[in-house]
Amino acid sequence: MDATRAERATGTPLPVLPPSRALARRLAASPLLVALDIDGTLAPIASTPADAAVPEATLETLRHLTSRPGVQVAVVTGRSAPDGRRMVELPGSWVIGNHGMEWLEPNGGMRVNDAARTTAPRIADAALLLEARLHDIPGAFVEDKRWTLSVHFRLAAPADRPAIERALDDVARRLDLRVTHGKQVYELRPQVDITKGTALLELAQSIGIRDGAGALFYAGDDRTDEDAFRALRGLTAEAVTLHVGGDTPAPVETSAEFIVPDPAGLRELLEWLVVQRGGDSRAAKA
Repeated sequence: MDATRAERATGTPLPVLPPSRALARRLAASPLLVALDIDGTLAPIASTPADAAVPEATLETLRHLTSRPGVQVAVVTGRSAPDGRRMVELPGSWVIGNHGMEWLEPNGGMRVNDAARTTAPRIADAALLLEARLHDIPGAFVEDKRWTLSVHFRLAAPADRPAIERALDDVARRLDLRVTHGKQVYELRPQVDITKGTALLELAQSIGIRDGAGALFYAGDDRTDEDAFRALRGLTAEAVTLHVGGDTPAPVETSAEFIVPDPAGLRELLEWLVVQRGGDSRAAKA
């Protein structure tokens, strides 16, 4: 067993930079699906969702990547799909929003999971209830994304977190919704088995990627991305999964095979991938 496979068996993520020849081989097949989270992955974490932005240098690298033969790019985000498209405007790309609940296809068509549609009135009710309950907690706010909603508390005092959690749990019970946790954010979702992982499996298989055919790459930074890491590695042992955010002294708990310190490191890897797929290194770094 080589070093990469041995590390994969222990679950310890390996530094992805500098990229190895073995990594290049695993990403050489076509079609290649490059799927990427936004916040904390392409865009540095910001105080509020409205403040986040993908650096222009990263967007330019992605434009070069989408132009490479045999490469398809998908943005996979907890944001709504239209908001994801606003942040990452890439012709010919997919945007999977609301953690897999909705898809913006390359031709501009939108499709939404049927179960999510039926739950939308309860999500709207939950937003109203939580806005009232959290109104007097500074720094806590509700983001209504129609099919799911987020409660952000990055700017709230730590002492207020128990009150936020009580309000969220109470509303979830009343409306039969599911609570999930992310980085300084809670999510309320329908009681349906849809995740970034299930969405990516559907997309990969729809474009002909399965064990022994095509290649897969996914990068993310948060708990919701773990679903995608596990799903893709379950589909094919050759899938390349990357956790973004490994610059802290504490060990990183992740199902991803590889790790990179920050979004700038991911951009460096994507620039390398442009070259591997036949692009111009000067264009990738323009």
